Formats: sequence, C-alpha cells, structure tokens
Amino acid sequence: MRLLLSIGSDLGNPDEAPLQHAEDDAKRMRDLFVELGSVEPARALVLTRATAPRVTERFAELQGRVAELKAAGKRVELIVFASAHGKSGALHLTGTSLPLETLRELSKQCGADLTITIVDACQSGIALKGAAKGPAYALSVQPPSVTGEVFIASSGASESAQEWDVLSGSLFTHHLISGLRGDADTDSDGRVSLMESYAYAERRTVANSVDQGQHPEFAVALEGSSDVVLTSLSNGRARVTLDETMEGRFVLVSQPRADVVTEVTKTRGRSVTLAVPPGRYLLRQARGFSVALQEVELPWGGATRVDPRKFVTRDFAEVALKGGDVGFHPHALQLQGGVATPPIEGTPLRWSVGLGYRLTIGQFWASLSAGWGSARFRGVDLTTHDNRFAARLVAGPRFWVGPVTLMPGLGVEGAVLRQESVRDREVDIRRSYPALPVRVTPSFGIGPHLRVELPVIGPLFAALSVTAWVRALNVVGLPAWTIGGDSDIALGVRF
Repeated sequence: MRLLLSIGSDLGNPDEAPLQHAEDDAKRMRDLFVELGSVEPARALVLTRATAPRVTERFAELQGRVAELKAAGKRVELIVFASAHGKSGALHLTGTSLPLETLRELSKQCGADLTITIVDACQSGIALKGAAKGPAYALSVQPPSVTGEVFIASSGASESAQEWDVLSGSLFTHHLISGLRGDADTDSDGRVSLMESYAYAERRTVANSVDQGQHPEFAVALEGSSDVVLTSLSNGRARVTLDETMEGRFVLVSQPRADVVTEVTKTRGRSVTLAVPPGRYLLRQARGFSVALQEVELPWGGATRVDPRKFVTRDFAEVALKGGDVGFHPHALQLQGGVATPPIEGTPLRWSVGLGYRLTIGQFWASLSAGWGSARFRGVDLTTHDNRFAARLVAGPRFWVGPVTLMPGLGVEGAVLRQESVRDREVDIRRSYPALPVRVTPSFGIGPHLRVELPVIGPLFAALSVTAWVRALNVVGLPAWTIGGDSDIALGVRF
C-alpha cells in the first residue's frame, strides 16, 4: 500500500521573491502518482501554501494511516515530495522554517516500510527560487541512516536549482515527471523504477541546467531489492507511442492551455510509450527555423501511435507569436436539426434542419448557418402550411471542461416566414372567390446562445445548442416583439 504527501509553497521568507510553480509542481506530482503510481486518491495528500506547523500536522495524520494499514497486515510505502524555497538545510514555507532533518525524522516516525523523500528547493539560475540572484546555496544532503529510506535532492550543496517559466515548473521536477511518464523506461518493460527515474532526471537536469550547473543528489539505504517500481504505464488511461523511426527532441503540450506535460529526447531504433492523462495535446519538434507539429487527441483515453508522416511544419515565428496556440482544424461544416418555439402565438412548435459553418480562432468561435423549418396547423375551416427560412450568426468565447467544449455566445438572426392557407372547401370556394393570399412576414431576432461540443471520432464531433430569442415581427394585429427559443443537435466534421 502506498501513501503520498506532496508539499508545495510558492512563498518563502518575507525577503524572498515568490516562486511561480512550486505549488503547481506539488499538484502535478500528486496527479502523477494517483494516475500511474498506484496511490489511491484518498491516500494522496496535497499541501499547498504550506507552513511548517501544517506539515507537522499532516505527518501526524499519515502516522495514523500507516499504523492502521500495518495493523491490517499491509506493507506500506510513503512518498514525500516537497517543492519550496530552501537555504542552510531548511525549507522556507510561507514565513516558517522546516529543517530537512526534521522533515526526514517526521517521515521516519510514520513507520512505513519504505520512505522516499524528494526535495526540490534552493535558488535557481533562471527564475530564482528565492529573491534576487546572489551566491548559490542548497539544502545539505546527508546519506540517510535508516534502512528503507531514500532521499533525493534536486541540487548539490553549493548549487542552484532552476525554475523555468517555459516549463511552468522546476527543471528537476519536470524531468522527473517526464521520466516517470515513460521516457525513463530504458528496459521497455512498461514500468519505471526508482533508479531509472533518478538516473534520467539527473542526466537531463545536468544537461539542461545553466549558469553554475545543477547536479541532483541521491542517497539510499535499502534492504533486499535495490530498486523500487514507482510508476506502471499500464495504469494510465491514455498512452502515446513514438515509433522506432522517430528521433530528436519532442515536447508534448496540453491543449488549450499550453502546459508542457512531458518531453522526450529520442534516438532512432527505440520505441517510447508515454502515459498521459486523457485530453488533447500538441506534439512539437523544433527543426531549425521551423517547428513540426501534430495534434494528439485522447479526450476519452486509449492509446495512439504518432504517425511521422502527419507532422505539419510551421514557421518558428508563427508558433512563437501565437504562444504555441496553433489551430490545425479551425473550420467545420455541420448538419443540424432541432425544434423551435412558434414565432407567432397560437401556432405549434416546428422542426427545422440546416447547414452550418463554424470557425475557431484561439479561444473564440463564430458560426454562420442557414435553415428551413416547417409546421402545419388547423384554423377555422382551413389548414395553414408554415415555412420559415432563417440565417443566423453566433460568436463568443470557448472554454474546455475535459473533453467537452463549452461555447457561450450572442446570436443574431434574420428570417422570413411564409404562410399559405387552404380552406376546407377550397375547390368550391375558388369558383366564386380567389385563393387566400400568401403571407410573408420578415423577422429579426437577438439573444444568448450556448453550444456544447464533444468529440466523436477523428475529425467528427457532435454538438448541442440552445438559444433564447427576442424577435421583432412585422405582423399586423400582433405584438411587434415576441420571446421564444430553439434547440438543435448537430453532427460536424473539422478540417
């Protein structure tokens, strides 16, 4: 049984500039171990804007959980992750100080069979994990003295630890997570071990660190097996595979918010599988002054193999100026059908069908559609056939909630209502009187709109739309303004 405590604090001492990503790193580590590391959600604790007293309280809670599990005969592993300011062998947590020795002692007091502590703290060479850039310092790391304890620090005792805005996280933690998602699986057995993940993160951190360099440190004292499996790729709901023919540095970025999820520096001849959360992604590879791009869509999970032939090359300047938000399939055509409230009081609901075009640009969308609706109803000794032709324009922002896209907006509509009435004894009446005139009524409407899109398969999507209308009608003897609404479903294709 595995427990996790993930600690993050963007705030250190009052004289230290706030960090940007320490708390996000703590959340990412928690999500990773729940997804791939066999940690049940109820046993994964996240402590953000942490203070030393709150950390102590959480360890007291963990000690009780460990005792309960061991009483039930379970073997217990405890993973502790901390990302914060650090200096002189202590974490700086929101105006309080927690010595590393105290952190390790609190971990040992929990009584777990195995304790793995990972600390990412101290200054950085790019975005400082502290205040103004000055002499480098780091947390003092001493080999653990208790069997069953592993301690990992992101840097040496006289070095800086770096936080990169482009990664939206700390350099060491970013590489550690990338390795645990699959790139550190050197033996391709679908599992990432402690030694594999540390060796990967250490190598990548040293290679990418700048200024004075950054060298993670590792201390271990284990009985029995010298390695521990940290993540299993088979636990993931979604997986992306880069085949043997691909080589170079690939970055997988989430969509629509362009956060770096993982990166791979891949050599030809080795297949790499990455376990990622379900969602939409953009796979990028820098190629000189251009960028190769490919969409990877896994909104419901599953597995996909990247096809090297489907990369689209864009100029580097275009990608950079758009902040990485490049729309591959901004256009869509759709077939829609629905029902609408009667435009004239006393007439029934009517069905409608139509065609539409939808355009997306970044976080905004617009659609133009045309449709036809019909109704048939009885009057006094006559039957009326009602045909309505309408065109509408809707635009607004869009928001993503998992695989679903919410698209609120404002719509305007122009329509023509054509009514033709036939009397019950039309043939006899026409011998003496002319046919009833066809009535054509123009109308204009405006109102709020809500559209919900969800992917089906490949470029296909389904959509549900609801609109409330305030309409102006030019009908003699009826109010000039009416209130109504309509709803429709659509099936579309993006291109």
